[in-house]
Order: sequence, then structure tokens, then C-alpha cells
Amino acid sequence: MKYIFTFFIILNITFSNELEKKDYINTSLLIGTGVSLYSFDEDIRDFTKKNHSEFLDSVAPIFRKSGEFVPPLILIGAGLILDDSKSYKTGVYATEASLATVGIIYISKNIFSRARPYMDEGSDSWFNKSFDDDYSSFPSGHSAVAFATATIISEAYKDKKGVPELAYTLATLTALSRVYNDKHWASDVFTGSLIGYLTGKGFIKLKENSSVFTSPYGDNKSFGITFGGTF
Repeated sequence: MKYIFTFFIILNITFSNELEKKDYINTSLLIGTGVSLYSFDEDIRDFTKKNHSEFLDSVAPIFRKSGEFVPPLILIGAGLILDDSKSYKTGVYATEASLATVGIIYISKNIFSRARPYMDEGSDSWFNKSFDDDYSSFPSGHSAVAFATATIISEAYKDKKGVPELAYTLATLTALSRVYNDKHWASDVFTGSLIGYLTGKGFIKLKENSSVFTSPYGDNKSFGITFGGTF
């Protein structure tokens, strides 16, 4: 537990300057929940494995798409087709926030190199092989991207009844699908979701600062996000 506890402390310090006081308090409570959840990883996995069904087997892969940049791309496409600048801008912001999230997740995965559940090495198997997908369980990238996207969409459409709730519900189902498919421990998806949420919140604060600008980039070899500003 000391590894995940240390990570949560670092995470809290890293993002604290970007959050309002109430967000900081809520984040601290979530971090406490995440640390506690780690103790139940094995029990949650056992429960999930005992409750598989054909229906859930068929829908879990669908929800996974929410953690693979599909919603931002849909918003961008809809914005272009319907000439909806808000949809387009929201999709671009969600893509940028997700790319920033992927960077955090990629580094974290290869530092902690936690064994995925299906490896059957237990929830305490940390610091194994870096750059090996079988040992990249912590934290969950799909959950992080899904929650970063949901946070951006919820902020952009906060005045639209039902949109924030729908966005976060879809992100939650994405996270649960990763546990259901035995790709992640519960604490992996919780941590990934928290990283995505905090990154989304931080990105919103960043966008509110008119002196700072961001832009996604990509080619056939790499992708990412650039930052700039006037000082």
C-alpha cells in the first residue's frame, strides 16, 4: 500500500495549485477513498469474475471506446458537419486534455509497472517489467481519458440538463468495464479516473488564462500537445 499512498500524495501536491478550495477538499477525500480501495482489490476482482454474463460480455467493449478518444472525435466531427463551433471547440479541448492525461498515465505505468489482474500475480505485484503491457496496470489509461473527456464536456455543457450526468455516467461505465474485463484492479481505475478528472479541471483553469494557449499535434510517428503563452 505504501506505493499507491505515495503516488496519491504526489498527485495531490501536483494538482493542488490548479484547484479551488472546495475542489482540493473533495480531491483529498477521493484520495483517501482510493487508498482504502486498494485493500479490496482482490475481493472486487473475485466478485466481478463470479458475476459475468453474456450481456455484460457484449457491452463492456463498447464502453471501452469512451476511453479511446471516440467522444472528442465525435464532437469535432459534429462541429465540422453541423457548423457548431461549441461542439468543435469542446472536442478539441477534450482531445488536448486527454493527450495531457495520456502523458501522465504513460509515465506512471512504466514507473510502477504493476501486474495486470489476468497475470494472476496478485494485487501486490509492483515494479516489474517497464514498457510491458502485461505490467502496466496502474493507473488505468482508459479510465483517465474517459474522465478527462467527461470533465471537459460537463464544463462546456453545464447548462444543458442531463449532459454532465450522461458524460460522467459513460466515463464510469468505461472504468467499470476495465475491471470487468480483468484488465485492471479497482484501485487502478479509481486512480486513473481521478487523474483524468484533475487533469480536466486543471485544463479548464488553464484555458481560462488568456495568456496561455495549447494545441494538439500528431503525425504517423507521434502525437501530443504543445503549450505556449505570452508573459
